[in-house]
Amino acid sequence: MSSTQHDRYKCGPLEILVAAETETLRRKIADTLDLYNVEWTEPLTQWQIDIGESDNAIQIGPGEYLQCARMHVEISGDQLLATCPSGAQAACDPHTRRWTMLVPRASNDPWVLTDIESLLSLVLTEGWREAGWVPLHAAAVVRNDTCALICAESGGGKTSLTAALVRQGWQTLGDDKLLLRIGADGAPELRGLVHTFNLHPRTRSWFPEVGDLERLPAYSDWTEKRKVHPETIWPGSTTNEAAPSVLLHLSTGTPNRKTTLTRIDCPSDPFHLSDPLSPASVLSILLHRTVVPSHAPTARPTFPASLPVP
Repeated sequence: MSSTQHDRYKCGPLEILVAAETETLRRKIADTLDLYNVEWTEPLTQWQIDIGESDNAIQIGPGEYLQCARMHVEISGDQLLATCPSGAQAACDPHTRRWTMLVPRASNDPWVLTDIESLLSLVLTEGWREAGWVPLHAAAVVRNDTCALICAESGGGKTSLTAALVRQGWQTLGDDKLLLRIGADGAPELRGLVHTFNLHPRTRSWFPEVGDLERLPAYSDWTEKRKVHPETIWPGSTTNEAAPSVLLHLSTGTPNRKTTLTRIDCPSDPFHLSDPLSPASVLSILLHRTVVPSHAPTARPTFPASLPVP
């Protein structure tokens, strides 16, 4: 690879060093990793990514370690190999904490850049897991001694509910990407990764203070949503860490397609909700909010049996 310069990105507890062969690859990685804008205290665990182009085609693997979207991942010993239909691939050497990524040279496949995003997500997920954290596709809000973890499918209302609560004086750790672990005292800890909301322009009809979001660029080709920092709309609305005490599950699976809220039973319930969730339901919801490999030795400790129910 011709480039030896490394760009640095801080992504939660990780520092990612990136050497990219082309400016296009460099910009794509920057677009993805620059999203992680929550400052974590050092020391951070350092990982390296070298990404370049290749003329050699590679056959996509069966995905025995993990299948996620278009990406298939295999494991050999303790080394990972990820392949995508576009020909994008990544290999990990955990001993040196180094990933080598290759994309097909002069590819006309429109999914190449999307596959690079998937490979970067794999890099981060494996790094976070090695550092003792479980990534969650969830939102969280905090007020006083209550921290509510908000879970829903994509498009299920996490951001809208988070914004509504922030408007009422709650603080948020984020509306989409969080990390969870068991602390030294045995209690669960949540940490934020991204302090940016993904808001659809129609949100203005509910929250006029967000302004005309259509003036902002859409953050991807696949959505009309815009990225907005909540602090620019609701000053003091973000925080970085909390201990979860309530779980809200937004479900649209009812016959009338109405959103319902269920919770973990909590003596002090600021949401005044019914239908407490069982520990088994809590575990199921959390497992559906993270990526769990098919590889049993890796998957087994994702949520330890000792995980306290908030």
